[in-house]
Amino acid sequence: MERSTGLNKNFNLGPHNSLMEWVCGGTATKVLFCVILALSFSVLLPPESQAQPSLDRERILEAIRRIEDAYRELQSYECEIEGIYFHSGRESERYDYRFYFRKPNLFRIEFRRPYAELTIFYTQGEREFVARPFSMFPSIQFRFSVNNPLFTTPSGQRVNQMQLFYFLEFLRQNAGTLPQGNPDFKSGDGGLSFWVTSNDYATGATVRYRMHIDTRVWLPDRIERYDMAGTPLEFTLFRNFSINPTLDEAFFDSGYKEPSSTPPVEPVRP
Repeated sequence: MERSTGLNKNFNLGPHNSLMEWVCGGTATKVLFCVILALSFSVLLPPESQAQPSLDRERILEAIRRIEDAYRELQSYECEIEGIYFHSGRESERYDYRFYFRKPNLFRIEFRRPYAELTIFYTQGEREFVARPFSMFPSIQFRFSVNNPLFTTPSGQRVNQMQLFYFLEFLRQNAGTLPQGNPDFKSGDGGLSFWVTSNDYATGATVRYRMHIDTRVWLPDRIERYDMAGTPLEFTLFRNFSINPTLDEAFFDSGYKEPSSTPPVEPVRP
């Protein structure tokens, strides 16, 4: 008995044993058949599955734009920052410092751990910064290049990369070019969190950031960095921040002497 192919008899497979063998034959007619078949499958895909990656990317970029807009509106800013660094998934080091910013480009960083009393003064765009190791002796100062490897975080971040706007610009560029996958947006209690896939700013490897945003002010209160396997690399926590505090320009001068460091003057006796 002749075996039926399940196809119309006018559609002759010839010597091929299957439709797949026929499709791979290579004639112009067969190529046209493949194109039509591929287009048919693409039409059958639900519209939301085709649009979702684009929507995810745009939503990530919109959130980053809102953070950038909030940061641009600041005249001054201060907060406590804790950097937690991991090695092979286990915590290895912690940095703790007070961060100050005043427009247009002045920065002051007061370390508490691991370099107690060290204060760094930096003007954005300059190639050097000033390090003042002792608050009681402000005249003792040293100038270093921003590329000095002795002044980098455990993840390789330089002094001129420690301000938020630099990080946001870096993140926006990566979010606009790299596939983003599932950002897993979550919101509630005045907060928003989502994933961003990015190249690592130090090594260039692909990593993922979990952004936690305080939507009352649209500034981050926590940033977590993981490798693509989900192993933690770095957490940055922002605490006790103050928006537009009164910070005099002299406060960002490396020669500034803290009022508390001035010994009290003995009162004049009659």
